[in-house]
Amino acid sequence: MTAFSIQPITAAVGVEIEGIDLAAPIGDRVARPLRQALHRHGVLIFRDQNAMTRRHQADFARIFGDIVRSPLGLIADPDVVEIVHDETRPPTENIWHVDHSFSPAPPRAAVLCAIELPTAGGDTLFADMRIVWRRLPEAVQTVLRGLEAVHDIAKCAPATCAAELRAAAPPTRHPVMKVHPATGEEILFVNEAYTTGFDGLDEKDGATLLGYLLDQIRIPEVQCRLRWHPGTVAVWDNRSMQHYATSDYFPQRRVMDRVTIA
Repeated sequence: MTAFSIQPITAAVGVEIEGIDLAAPIGDRVARPLRQALHRHGVLIFRDQNAMTRRHQADFARIFGDIVRSPLGLIADPDVVEIVHDETRPPTENIWHVDHSFSPAPPRAAVLCAIELPTAGGDTLFADMRIVWRRLPEAVQTVLRGLEAVHDIAKCAPATCAAELRAAAPPTRHPVMKVHPATGEEILFVNEAYTTGFDGLDEKDGATLLGYLLDQIRIPEVQCRLRWHPGTVAVWDNRSMQHYATSDYFPQRRVMDRVTIA
């Protein structure tokens, strides 16, 4: 397993990787260019990986870093959580977000495998926040470079559980412009699910600025869209990407296995 091909999903973001069996051991000769591809393209898609088990998935995920178990989902394996949505468990990921941006150290990446899918729908969209940053006017970039944003786990949560959530994960602050540690690229680091405002700006001005920035993520030119099939595996760089899982399939059933990179 020394060669694979890369097919762009869009001109902006995401690639499909062909010629790799994720149920087989992956040596450093392949792991190194896969890590480079993830840094460059943000999203890697592998099709027809039906032979991949949860153990294979965890082993594959380790080429990108150490594994941490996500607190979201059902524990299916020491390293894997199962994310199940159906008529009794409606989907909730249909909002643009960075996984755990409310944490002082959000995850590096995630590996998601499609197990059971609805007859139609349930696509996932990705947005490249490096491109979003580059598209901002220079005057806006200048303002943002000196700001920190507040990220709150309870922003979109029911009021009845907000205090409990904040006690477990108090709001944290991140620079609005982050630098990717592997590539040095500048990234816009705000998202709809968790960002509530900015230090040093009053509530009205902060809401106006945040609304403007969130609108830039919705522009199709910075996105790609993944249509899942059973056995599809996606890896995304949580530092430079945001994602949105469409919930148009409810109340049908959708099951995914997830491994999170610390």
